[in-house]
Amino acid sequence: MSSNKIQPIFNVRNVLPYTHYKHKFERNSFTSSTTTFLSRKSHKKKRNPLTLKAIQNWFMQNLRNYCNTTSLHGFNYLTRSDMTKKERYFWLFVVIVSIIVSIVLVIVSYLWNRETPTVTVIESSHHPTWDIPFPAVTFCNFNKISRDRALSLVKVLKLPSNTSEEEVLRSFRVTMYYSFALNQSNVNFTLAEKILELNNMTLSDLSERLSPNCLDMISKCIWKGTNSRCDSLFQRIPTIEGVCCSFNYFGQAKNNFPEKIAYQVPKRPYRVTGCGYPTGLSILLNPLAYDYFGTYFSSYGFRFMIHDAYDFPDENAETKVITSTRESFVRISPESTYATSDVKSMDLKLRNCLFSNERQLVVMQRYSFINCMSECRIRKAVDKCGCVPENLPNNGSFPKCGIKELQCVLDSREIFTRALNEYNKTFSTILSTDKFPCDCLPDCESNHYVSEITMGKLNVKLSFQQENDLKVPNDYNNILLHVFYSDLMSTRYRKEIYQNWLSALASFGGLLGLIMGFSIVTAFEFIYFLTFRPIFNYFNNR
Repeated sequence: MSSNKIQPIFNVRNVLPYTHYKHKFERNSFTSSTTTFLSRKSHKKKRNPLTLKAIQNWFMQNLRNYCNTTSLHGFNYLTRSDMTKKERYFWLFVVIVSIIVSIVLVIVSYLWNRETPTVTVIESSHHPTWDIPFPAVTFCNFNKISRDRALSLVKVLKLPSNTSEEEVLRSFRVTMYYSFALNQSNVNFTLAEKILELNNMTLSDLSERLSPNCLDMISKCIWKGTNSRCDSLFQRIPTIEGVCCSFNYFGQAKNNFPEKIAYQVPKRPYRVTGCGYPTGLSILLNPLAYDYFGTYFSSYGFRFMIHDAYDFPDENAETKVITSTRESFVRISPESTYATSDVKSMDLKLRNCLFSNERQLVVMQRYSFINCMSECRIRKAVDKCGCVPENLPNNGSFPKCGIKELQCVLDSREIFTRALNEYNKTFSTILSTDKFPCDCLPDCESNHYVSEITMGKLNVKLSFQQENDLKVPNDYNNILLHVFYSDLMSTRYRKEIYQNWLSALASFGGLLGLIMGFSIVTAFEFIYFLTFRPIFNYFNNR
């Protein structure tokens, strides 16, 4: 034990003097702590200088990392170490071209969507016809002036001196049915004006006393296989052809039915639940050939129009001609178009169409493009001549044209026969028209009635031989007309948005994915490398 010397716990020579660790054991004063803080702050500034060179290096480093990890096509070739400089330039060119092509295609797709915001497609060819209202049926006689009424009126009128009855009748023909004079530049209404002043009559009074009553031309009416009163089905209405008789017409709020049976008239258009002529409308007409005095057809008969129940009957209606001694079968194939709720929520400038309740008209009960154009003619006639002609609809809010305004109506006849007044300009000027007349927009929802007609020789005795209570007409100029749906099924169209947000996302994603392999994940990758990752690296390196 004596041989083993006891070692000290520590060697004094290895102990450092107190002054070496003096700064660790001294109390911190305000001056020493402030000096330490400022020295540390200056040290950090020197360690992370935010210069332009540092920002550039930081951006290139993050861009290099993004190219190495992204799933976009071609980007990883820009930073691979085994690629030569020329190969990198080549892939840089490919990537730039693909980005430009992708942007151009996306812009083109967006512009196409703006140009055609809505599209109409066939939803079904087996839509039930009972869901579509029956059309309005309007017929106008070729004859506009009754011979018997004209001859009777001439005998009781006060005439100017040195005026023959033939001259008076000729003036009646031109005055009452002035469309005869459409090809004439100068028409003399002086004689008719003098006659009306002598007899204290207006042009409306003269028209009422000379026009044949279309209700007198209907001998028999059958609706849905049941005999009905004709005056409860047909009413007299103004049309482009003059005063005509119409069935199932609801264009104006006020009807022209007799007061005794006005309560029996339905508030909505008729509908049918079957097809074939026994389920539709059948009428026996007599054109009253002996009474013809003013006509532009070289035959006896009627002009027959099929149109929507709320539309004014004009040249846009489905028109047929039925002549005497014929039995005519008119088969109707209705077509219905409706718009989705997405179309209704679109901006009016984009969808470029109107629903029936989106605009209130002055004369007509419900908005449609046809009704809007008819009121457009009314406003133009009032602005030009200060009145509305007899053959245009009027609810009493506009003055009717008298004999003194007929010359103005003839001089301005283009506003009644044409949609655009620029008929005398060049074709390119008309093509450049970007607005509809009077701001009339097409219909978003509508019913169209396509019709076909078949005629045969009429024998009234064969047609009514089983009806003992009916007196068979003896007039050989009678016309038997049947109007009906040809099928239980119809075609229905749907107007919808060309591209909604889901289809637009699919279209843009398909274009970007086809060219560059772009997806939502790659978009998040790009945002991550430009925002979150630099922020995390900055705080981690502090």
